[in-house]
Amino acid sequence: MLGGKGKYLLGVLKLTKFASLGSMVLTVGTYSVFFGLPYAAGMVGLILVHETGHVLVMHRFNMPFSPMVFVPFVGASIMMKRAPQDAYEEALIAFGGPVMGSAGALGVAMGASMSDSQLLYALADFGYMINLFNLLPIGMMDGGRICGALSPYAGVFGLGLGGFLAYEGYVTNPIFYLILLAGGYETFMKFYRPEHVPLNYYRITPAQRMAIGGGYFGLVGAIMAAMAWNARSKKSPEQLQRDRQKEKFWVE
Repeated sequence: MLGGKGKYLLGVLKLTKFASLGSMVLTVGTYSVFFGLPYAAGMVGLILVHETGHVLVMHRFNMPFSPMVFVPFVGASIMMKRAPQDAYEEALIAFGGPVMGSAGALGVAMGASMSDSQLLYALADFGYMINLFNLLPIGMMDGGRICGALSPYAGVFGLGLGGFLAYEGYVTNPIFYLILLAGGYETFMKFYRPEHVPLNYYRITPAQRMAIGGGYFGLVGAIMAAMAWNARSKKSPEQLQRDRQKEKFWVE
Protein backbone atom coordinates (compact mmCIF):
# COMPACT_ATOMS: atom_id res chain seq x y z
CA MET A 1 0.00 0.00 0.00
CA LEU A 2 2.81 2.40 0.93
CA GLY A 3 4.56 1.74 -2.36
CA GLY A 4 1.40 1.87 -4.46
CA LYS A 5 -1.66 3.79 -3.34
CA GLY A 6 0.32 5.61 -0.66
CA LYS A 7 2.45 7.48 -3.17
CA TYR A 8 -0.67 8.75 -4.96
CA LEU A 9 -2.10 10.00 -1.67
CA LEU A 10 1.11 11.90 -0.90
CA GLY A 11 1.12 13.23 -4.45
CA VAL A 12 -2.40 14.60 -4.05
CA LEU A 13 -1.46 16.18 -0.73
CA LYS A 14 1.55 17.91 -2.26
CA LEU A 15 -0.47 19.24 -5.16
CA THR A 16 -3.25 20.75 -3.11
CA LYS A 17 -3.12 24.31 -1.84
CA PHE A 18 -3.93 23.17 1.70
CA ALA A 19 -1.43 20.31 1.87
CA SER A 20 0.41 21.66 4.91
CA LEU A 21 -2.69 22.59 6.91
CA GLY A 22 -4.59 19.42 6.00
CA SER A 23 -1.74 17.08 6.88
CA MET A 24 -1.11 19.03 10.09
CA VAL A 25 -4.73 18.67 11.21
CA LEU A 26 -4.65 14.97 10.32
CA THR A 27 -1.49 14.46 12.38
CA VAL A 28 -2.88 16.33 15.39
CA GLY A 29 -6.03 14.23 15.22
CA THR A 30 -4.05 10.99 15.02
CA TYR A 31 -1.79 11.89 17.95
CA SER A 32 -4.81 13.02 19.98
CA VAL A 33 -6.14 9.47 20.03
CA PHE A 34 -3.02 8.34 21.90
CA PHE A 35 -1.84 11.42 23.83
CA GLY A 36 -4.81 13.77 24.14
CA LEU A 37 -5.41 16.98 22.21
CA PRO A 38 -3.26 19.44 24.25
CA TYR A 39 -0.13 17.30 24.08
CA ALA A 40 -0.77 16.33 20.45
CA ALA A 41 -1.15 19.96 19.39
CA GLY A 42 2.05 20.84 21.23
CA MET A 43 3.96 18.00 19.56
CA VAL A 44 2.91 19.07 16.08
CA GLY A 45 3.60 22.70 16.93
CA LEU A 46 7.18 21.87 17.93
CA ILE A 47 7.67 19.83 14.74
CA LEU A 48 6.35 22.83 12.80
CA VAL A 49 8.91 25.10 14.47
CA HIS A 50 11.69 22.64 13.58
CA GLU A 51 10.67 22.48 9.92
CA THR A 52 10.26 26.25 9.77
CA GLY A 53 13.94 26.52 10.65
CA HIS A 54 14.80 24.59 7.49
CA VAL A 55 12.45 26.79 5.47
CA LEU A 56 14.06 30.02 6.68
CA VAL A 57 17.55 28.87 5.69
CA MET A 58 16.34 27.59 2.32
CA HIS A 59 14.66 30.96 1.75
CA ARG A 60 17.95 32.65 2.64
CA PHE A 61 19.68 30.69 -0.14
CA ASN A 62 16.79 31.34 -2.58
CA MET A 63 16.17 27.60 -2.79
CA PRO A 64 12.71 26.52 -3.97
CA PHE A 65 11.00 23.91 -1.84
CA SER A 66 7.82 21.86 -1.71
CA PRO A 67 4.92 22.40 0.73
CA MET A 68 5.46 21.11 4.24
CA VAL A 69 3.71 17.75 4.62
CA PHE A 70 3.10 16.13 8.02
CA VAL A 71 2.96 12.34 8.35
CA PRO A 72 1.72 10.81 11.65
CA PHE A 73 4.42 8.94 13.61
CA VAL A 74 7.03 9.98 11.04
CA GLY A 75 7.25 13.76 11.42
CA ALA A 76 7.16 16.27 8.61
CA SER A 77 8.87 16.67 5.26
CA ILE A 78 10.00 19.54 3.05
CA MET A 79 11.64 18.66 -0.25
CA MET A 80 14.33 20.84 -1.78
CA LYS A 81 13.63 21.43 -5.48
CA ARG A 82 17.29 21.84 -6.34
CA ALA A 83 20.49 20.43 -4.93
CA PRO A 84 22.57 22.60 -2.57
CA GLN A 85 25.63 24.21 -4.16
CA ASP A 86 28.00 22.39 -1.82
CA ALA A 87 28.18 20.45 1.43
CA TYR A 88 28.47 23.65 3.47
CA GLU A 89 25.15 24.99 2.16
CA GLU A 90 23.53 21.62 2.78
CA ALA A 91 24.86 21.58 6.35
CA LEU A 92 23.49 25.06 7.05
CA ILE A 93 20.05 24.06 5.80
CA ALA A 94 20.21 20.98 8.01
CA PHE A 95 21.25 23.12 11.00
CA GLY A 96 18.18 25.33 10.62
CA GLY A 97 15.74 22.72 11.92
CA PRO A 98 17.50 21.62 15.14
CA VAL A 99 18.58 25.16 16.00
CA MET A 100 15.12 26.68 15.70
CA GLY A 101 13.44 23.55 17.05
CA SER A 102 15.64 23.57 20.16
CA ALA A 103 14.96 27.29 20.64
CA GLY A 104 11.24 26.52 20.47
CA ALA A 105 11.63 23.76 23.06
CA LEU A 106 13.55 26.18 25.28
CA GLY A 107 10.70 28.68 25.01
CA VAL A 108 8.23 25.98 26.07
CA ALA A 109 10.50 25.05 28.99
CA MET A 110 10.61 28.68 30.12
CA GLY A 111 6.82 28.80 29.97
CA ALA A 112 6.72 25.61 32.04
CA SER A 113 9.01 27.16 34.64
CA MET A 114 6.87 30.27 34.94
CA SER A 115 3.55 28.41 35.11
CA ASP A 116 4.75 25.19 36.79
CA SER A 117 2.93 23.27 34.06
CA GLN A 118 3.82 19.60 33.79
CA LEU A 119 2.27 19.54 30.32
CA LEU A 120 4.75 22.16 29.13
CA TYR A 121 7.65 20.38 30.83
CA ALA A 122 6.69 17.19 28.98
CA LEU A 123 6.40 19.06 25.67
CA ALA A 124 9.78 20.71 26.19
CA ASP A 125 11.28 17.29 26.83
CA PHE A 126 9.72 16.02 23.59
CA GLY A 127 11.11 19.03 21.71
CA TYR A 128 14.63 18.50 23.00
CA MET A 129 14.47 14.77 22.34
CA ILE A 130 13.23 15.04 18.75
CA ASN A 131 15.85 17.62 17.84
CA LEU A 132 18.64 15.61 19.46
CA PHE A 133 17.42 12.51 17.64
CA ASN A 134 17.53 14.39 14.32
CA LEU A 135 21.19 15.21 14.97
CA LEU A 136 22.21 11.54 14.78
CA PRO A 137 24.77 11.36 11.94
CA ILE A 138 22.72 8.91 9.87
CA GLY A 139 21.80 9.14 6.18
CA MET A 140 19.55 12.05 5.23
CA MET A 141 18.74 13.02 8.81
CA ASP A 142 19.88 16.49 9.83
CA GLY A 143 22.90 15.10 11.63
CA GLY A 144 23.82 13.00 8.60
CA ARG A 145 23.75 16.05 6.34
CA ILE A 146 25.80 18.09 8.81
CA CYS A 147 28.43 15.48 9.66
CA GLY A 148 28.63 14.34 6.06
CA ALA A 149 30.26 17.68 5.30
CA LEU A 150 32.97 16.91 7.86
CA SER A 151 33.94 13.41 6.76
CA PRO A 152 32.55 10.64 4.54
CA TYR A 153 33.17 8.26 7.45
CA ALA A 154 30.66 10.13 9.62
CA GLY A 155 27.92 8.00 8.10
CA VAL A 156 29.76 4.82 9.08
CA PHE A 157 30.04 6.05 12.67
CA GLY A 158 26.36 7.06 12.63
CA LEU A 159 25.29 3.62 11.49
CA GLY A 160 27.32 2.04 14.30
CA LEU A 161 25.79 4.40 16.84
CA GLY A 162 22.28 3.84 15.49
CA GLY A 163 22.79 0.08 15.51
CA PHE A 164 23.93 0.24 19.14
CA LEU A 165 20.86 2.29 20.15
CA ALA A 166 18.55 -0.19 18.41
CA TYR A 167 20.33 -3.26 19.79
CA GLU A 168 20.28 -1.98 23.37
CA GLY A 169 16.62 -1.01 23.09
CA TYR A 170 17.11 2.74 23.53
CA VAL A 171 15.15 3.28 20.29
CA THR A 172 12.39 0.79 19.53
CA ASN A 173 10.37 2.61 16.85
CA PRO A 174 10.23 0.40 13.72
CA ILE A 175 10.64 3.50 11.55
CA PHE A 176 14.14 3.88 13.00
CA TYR A 177 15.10 0.55 11.43
CA LEU A 178 14.02 1.91 8.03
CA ILE A 179 16.13 5.01 8.68
CA LEU A 180 19.13 2.79 9.40
CA LEU A 181 18.58 0.80 6.20
CA ALA A 182 18.27 3.97 4.12
CA GLY A 183 21.32 5.45 5.83
CA GLY A 184 23.30 2.29 5.18
CA TYR A 185 22.45 2.39 1.49
CA GLU A 186 23.35 6.06 1.17
CA THR A 187 26.65 5.60 3.02
CA PHE A 188 27.52 2.62 0.84
CA MET A 189 26.78 4.59 -2.34
CA LYS A 190 29.04 7.43 -1.24
CA PHE A 191 31.98 5.04 -1.31
CA TYR A 192 30.84 2.74 -4.12
CA ARG A 193 29.57 5.39 -6.56
CA PRO A 194 31.28 8.67 -5.57
CA GLU A 195 30.81 10.02 -9.10
CA HIS A 196 27.11 10.58 -8.33
CA VAL A 197 28.14 13.51 -6.13
CA PRO A 198 28.90 16.77 -8.00
CA LEU A 199 32.59 17.53 -8.45
CA ASN A 200 34.12 19.48 -5.53
CA TYR A 201 30.85 19.20 -3.58
CA TYR A 202 32.71 18.28 -0.37
CA ARG A 203 35.69 20.59 -0.93
CA ILE A 204 34.80 23.24 1.61
CA THR A 205 37.25 25.54 3.39
CA PRO A 206 38.86 24.64 6.74
CA ALA A 207 37.05 27.57 8.35
CA GLN A 208 33.71 26.25 7.12
CA ARG A 209 34.58 22.77 8.37
CA MET A 210 35.49 24.15 11.80
CA ALA A 211 32.27 26.15 11.96
CA ILE A 212 30.21 23.07 11.13
CA GLY A 213 32.01 20.87 13.65
CA GLY A 214 31.91 23.45 16.43
CA GLY A 215 28.25 24.21 15.75
CA TYR A 216 27.30 20.54 15.72
CA PHE A 217 28.98 19.50 18.96
CA GLY A 218 27.99 22.75 20.64
CA LEU A 219 24.33 22.23 19.71
CA VAL A 220 24.35 18.60 20.87
CA GLY A 221 25.89 19.63 24.20
CA ALA A 222 23.44 22.49 24.66
CA ILE A 223 20.42 20.25 24.02
CA MET A 224 21.67 17.60 26.44
CA ALA A 225 22.25 20.24 29.12
CA ALA A 226 18.79 21.69 28.54
CA MET A 227 17.23 18.23 28.81
CA ALA A 228 19.01 17.64 32.12
CA TRP A 229 17.78 21.01 33.45
CA ASN A 230 14.23 20.25 32.30
CA ALA A 231 14.32 16.80 33.91
CA ARG A 232 14.83 18.39 37.34
CA SER A 233 11.26 19.72 37.26
CA LYS A 234 9.47 17.27 34.97
CA LYS A 235 7.59 14.58 36.85
CA SER A 236 7.20 11.03 35.60
CA PRO A 237 3.71 9.60 34.93
CA GLU A 238 4.05 7.57 38.13
CA GLN A 239 4.81 10.70 40.16
CA LEU A 240 1.84 12.51 38.65
CA GLN A 241 -0.41 9.57 39.47
CA ARG A 242 0.78 9.58 43.10
CA ASP A 243 0.17 13.33 43.33
CA ARG A 244 -3.37 12.89 42.04
CA GLN A 245 -4.02 10.15 44.57
CA LYS A 246 -2.75 12.38 47.40
CA GLU A 247 -4.96 15.26 46.25
CA LYS A 248 -7.95 12.92 46.06
CA PHE A 249 -7.19 11.64 49.59
CA TRP A 250 -7.09 15.13 51.09
CA VAL A 251 -10.24 16.20 49.27
CA GLU A 252 -12.10 13.17 50.57
